[in-house]
Amino acid sequence: MKGKRFDVKQFLGKNSVPVLFIIICAVLIPVSGLPVSYILNEAMTRLGRNAFLILSLLIPIMAGMGLNFAMTLGAMAGEIALILVADWQIWGIPGLVLAAILSIPLSILLGLMCGSILNRAKGREMVTSYFIAYCMTGVYQLVVYMMGPIIPILHNTLKLPRGFGIRNTVSLLQMRQSIDNALAIYVGGVKIPVLTLIIIALACLFIVWFRRTKLGQDMRAVGQDMNVARDAGINVDRTRLISIVMSTVFAGFGMIIY
Repeated sequence: MKGKRFDVKQFLGKNSVPVLFIIICAVLIPVSGLPVSYILNEAMTRLGRNAFLILSLLIPIMAGMGLNFAMTLGAMAGEIALILVADWQIWGIPGLVLAAILSIPLSILLGLMCGSILNRAKGREMVTSYFIAYCMTGVYQLVVYMMGPIIPILHNTLKLPRGFGIRNTVSLLQMRQSIDNALAIYVGGVKIPVLTLIIIALACLFIVWFRRTKLGQDMRAVGQDMNVARDAGINVDRTRLISIVMSTVFAGFGMIIY
């Protein structure tokens, strides 16, 4: 029996994005004149920054809700938590852990709001979540604007010169790359953020484990066919709501790590 013939055209059609990315890198990296060690260091840093945010998208996709453009709600919760931690002058990994804990109730609250709206917009989740994120940006700016006179902020370095509102840029230098530097090892001049990679690996294992749980199976069933899942006794709206809440919480953690 003859083996299957390799179809180049079909392969390029299925993998056009990674192939194009590799070609662009192969052409432009030598043109940039940057050292390979610098490029690898930046790539490792961005891998740690973005991986958690990417993981926050997997659960809604599993539940058939598409990309969660409202993941920025979790990012807003993480940013508010970081502002509070910076005001309390708690730096390093303890500050990051405290910020993660503070972001959870905010993320859950925002996730419940977002999930409830998306349950009323079945089939149009991606567009709806985009507009939710856009509208909530105004609410976020209002909350930040109230910091000072209504929400107590102790350090004037965080506030605008007028005495209320948070500066556009808040310095987190004493917290920057705390996780990356905790167990970092250097290989050929490239920093490998071991602790960050361990956290990402644990998150991936959690996703794999979660898919096998009853709730994970329910989400997959809802993602495949909501009507069949409903006939099987699955509470579709509740399952979809939980998926958005989990996504928002993960996005909050991802923003803090970022």
